[in-house]
Amino acid sequence: MSSKRLVCLCNHVTAAEILKILRAGALSTADVQKFTQAGTGCTRCVREIDDIVEKYRAAKKKDQQLRIDFE
Repeated sequence: MSSKRLVCLCNHVTAAEILKILRAGALSTADVQKFTQAGTGCTRCVREIDDIVEKYRAAKKKDQQLRIDFE
């Protein structure tokens, strides 16, 4: 997915802007909507925002796993 791609056409919000909000601490689609207005117009992009949020959260969980060196 290109981060420059528009996700929300109504409010001109890109994937990069959504990821920036998630990195800043947004936890849900509702948080993304609150800070960017993405998905608050025609709502056609809400499913795509949900997918971006899910993928971000899944990747973040993997990054935070504790790794133990048994040597």
